[in-house]
Amino acid sequence: MGSEAAVLGREFVREIVHVLPYFFLGVFLGAVIRTWRLHVRMRDSLGRFGMWAVPAAVLVGTISPLCSCGSIPLFVSLVSSGVPLAPALTLLLVSPLMSPSGYTITAWELGPAWANLKVFSALFMGFFAGGITLLLERRGFFGNPGVLRKEYGTVDIHAPDCPGELSCTCGDQWSNRLVRKGRGTAAVFLAKAWELTVTTGKFTLIGVAAAVLAERYIPREWIGGHLGTGSFGNILTVTFLAIPLHVNEITAAAILYSLLGLGLAKGPALAFLIGGPATSIPAMSMLFTMCRKRVVLTFLALCLAGTLILAMSFQAAVNRFPAIEAMFDYVK
Repeated sequence: MGSEAAVLGREFVREIVHVLPYFFLGVFLGAVIRTWRLHVRMRDSLGRFGMWAVPAAVLVGTISPLCSCGSIPLFVSLVSSGVPLAPALTLLLVSPLMSPSGYTITAWELGPAWANLKVFSALFMGFFAGGITLLLERRGFFGNPGVLRKEYGTVDIHAPDCPGELSCTCGDQWSNRLVRKGRGTAAVFLAKAWELTVTTGKFTLIGVAAAVLAERYIPREWIGGHLGTGSFGNILTVTFLAIPLHVNEITAAAILYSLLGLGLAKGPALAFLIGGPATSIPAMSMLFTMCRKRVVLTFLALCLAGTLILAMSFQAAVNRFPAIEAMFDYVK
């Protein structure tokens, strides 16, 4: 037991040491965005973008450092304040898929090709979901009752009487307390960077630990035999298994590195990278509590359809062109 623990400890430390440069680069970029509130400024203007609301939501979601559970209160607040469903749903879907920290960690864990593919996937999912939702809205699919259940009405996540499901503690954050005290930009930036370090670091540690354990104990033959062909069945299995998982984009990238090394095919790998962060049981339960069933089922259907389209298209590309597959065979 002692020797096995020592081996696991050495592997864990080695992975952490290697990830640090990418980790701190992501923290720096995220702190810049949060200090100057770039994503908040665009988010608050979504209702005024008109026909450009969906592209604006895709951009905001790409740079917003929110997981699925953090995106749902924002989504509910937006739709209750009058923002159309299409851009709000787009933001809800894209935010958990991509962030500056997520990009840099994915680039280290899986390589630049995978990180860029994840950016493309987030953009595709945003425009795919936003475009279809906009079309359904214009055809009256969601009806007149609105997005939220009647008992919630107008919701502001920063109001003291907001529902318990949407309780907001962002005002208690150290950086926001410094802003209220009138501290300078440098102090606020350092506080934002520290908060991102703590939050992102927690998920990085979990992901690295899960990756080390998976690489050590999951039989390579099992992954290769059951999920190594990239068939439609493989992709469908991983897509549905990823739906309830409570993993964010950083944890998903770390776990996926080991699964790819164990023989997971490229298409199912992309399905795990997208499907895991976009949906989870805690997030979906909150969404079912606050929103009408038709809205929630539409969101889930768009997540599933978009993930399957991307994963199957990617698997077809790597099967057809060996040079593309070689781009995604990354070794640290």
